[in-house]
Amino acid sequence: MQPDKPDGVSAAVHLVETVFERVCDDFRTWKKDYASTLLTAAAAPEANPAPEGHESEPLPTATHVASHSLSSSSATTLEQLETYDYETGTTWLTPIHKTHVTVAFPPCPEYEYCTPTDRNIYHGDDPSDMPFIPFHDDPSFNLSQYLEHYDSFSWDTPPLDPDLEVVVVETARRLQTTHQMQSKHIDETAVLPLELLDRAGTRGMIYRSRRRDFPPWPPGLSTSEKALREHPAPPKPSADKLLAILVSETCTNLNCLVGFCSTHLDPTPMPLSTLPLIKNARMQSHVHTPCSAACFLHDSSADDDTDMLAQPSWPAHDIQLLRTILDFAPDTLPCELATICAKPCSEVFQRRKAIIPDGSWDGKRAQTVLKPPPKSFADYDTKTFTPGKPCRHEGPCDGTTKCACFLNKAHCESSCRCSRKCRRRWPGCACTFARAGASGLCRTERCRCFLAHRECDPELCLKCEAKGTAIVHDAHANLCQNADIQRRHWKATRVGRARWGLGLFMLEDAAVDDLIIEYVGELIFDPTTDSREPIAHHRGRNYLFELNATLSIDGTYAGNNARYINHDARHPNCRAKVRLVNGEHRIGMYAARRVRAGEEVLFNYGEHFFQGDSKDADADRSVTGSARRTAGA
Repeated sequence: MQPDKPDGVSAAVHLVETVFERVCDDFRTWKKDYASTLLTAAAAPEANPAPEGHESEPLPTATHVASHSLSSSSATTLEQLETYDYETGTTWLTPIHKTHVTVAFPPCPEYEYCTPTDRNIYHGDDPSDMPFIPFHDDPSFNLSQYLEHYDSFSWDTPPLDPDLEVVVVETARRLQTTHQMQSKHIDETAVLPLELLDRAGTRGMIYRSRRRDFPPWPPGLSTSEKALREHPAPPKPSADKLLAILVSETCTNLNCLVGFCSTHLDPTPMPLSTLPLIKNARMQSHVHTPCSAACFLHDSSADDDTDMLAQPSWPAHDIQLLRTILDFAPDTLPCELATICAKPCSEVFQRRKAIIPDGSWDGKRAQTVLKPPPKSFADYDTKTFTPGKPCRHEGPCDGTTKCACFLNKAHCESSCRCSRKCRRRWPGCACTFARAGASGLCRTERCRCFLAHRECDPELCLKCEAKGTAIVHDAHANLCQNADIQRRHWKATRVGRARWGLGLFMLEDAAVDDLIIEYVGELIFDPTTDSREPIAHHRGRNYLFELNATLSIDGTYAGNNARYINHDARHPNCRAKVRLVNGEHRIGMYAARRVRAGEEVLFNYGEHFFQGDSKDADADRSVTGSARRTAGA
């Protein structure tokens, strides 16, 4: 028999059960009345004559209609359009004119719509549960083959009930505000069907409640009041934790430099601590103009070891902020630190002297590491090499530190957290205009980057002015011509009707080796290329392109106009090349000869694309097949 006044855990369970049942009853009562009100308001109101001034103009005569010819009758019939004004609650009838058009035109060729993007989107693999059965009413679709790639059906797992979410959120809100019950204690009772806190990668209702809309219930509460807050509120994160969050969500790859990157999903690692180069005694020589009346240049004790007890006290979080900045940028000038920390410059400098006293880093310089032999690198071969994550570790980039770049036989890139003097880093090229060939600067094998199937690095290739290509793009300028993909220097093109459905056509001339366009889409692994193959084969349209030994680019659901480039084995005018661009493989479509404006862009898909076809692989054909396109180096 349950006691009248339970204690301990039983009391908490009893309280949550009581409040939950009460909230359920309140919501049922409200929803019944609310639904009745909405249905009544949805009833069609009586129509009123069109008010003066609402006569509609005759529709303009169309010049194109559906693929078949319509009736040749030119008779015009008068119809009325019923219009309802939600603001005034009135309805009126507007006369319109219908015009029959006899001009016919051919239908648009079939194609698959996709989300437009100008960068590759990392997708990985499709889920193992099938979202729906495609072509369910088409007996020619090979459903049994398609089913082999999935473990279950997504509809076997019922979706979350939005009404249940509202009830759980309101129950938690009442328990927190009225009974001062903490979120973790509510979850510990296991009464509510949905947990409040995040568990093992699953978002709880505290998180989800801040990312959904709420009905007008309970009355009198704003949207912000309905959303849950963790109770008690978590402590404010420290400066170093805030910096770690900011860094992890910001992609530092030179191709991106954005937050929440869709190409590189792995969190960006924190940089390693940096040893200072400027001693406190030499800091004044680096500043020539005082920043303010409180500048450390005016401080007569700037060169003395002033007792910190004589300085104004700082809150702990302000000291932590300064320590965090000096940990990664120890040579930041006191004038700049004063602005960041919102403190007087002289006080900031005294704190720096206490945090980084002169001589504290003597003898801590990194030892010189011998340059690794060339045979330890495999990133020259775009067919067998797959770029990995940037490295982050103390010490040299070798086997002793289990450096990710060393294990992958890759050069360290700009996004790696190792020393800028690391001997595994790609050195860049030293091309100058005097050494440029007829093809342009950095477009011949004289260029170290071009020879290694790389685009020039704007931070390393200084003599060829690779960084300047972001501002000036001129094939005849004394600038690097091997950075077109990262600068998005594409040729103007359009999609139009071609021999095989839709095709890509030039709107401007392209010289040999000019980048026409980059082929972009979803980055997927082999299991997903296999699971998508039955649908691509049934549609007769395949947008798959092999990127390297691990990943392929699929332009089916996300891509750009490059997906419309058709196949021609005999007379292609462009070729695909995989380039290592700032540590990332990307595919560029380059002109194989001079291509004039108006020409269709054509590419040889390669022998593997039609390997499942019984027809001659050398014959022109539309975009069909079950394999993937291949690119050269």
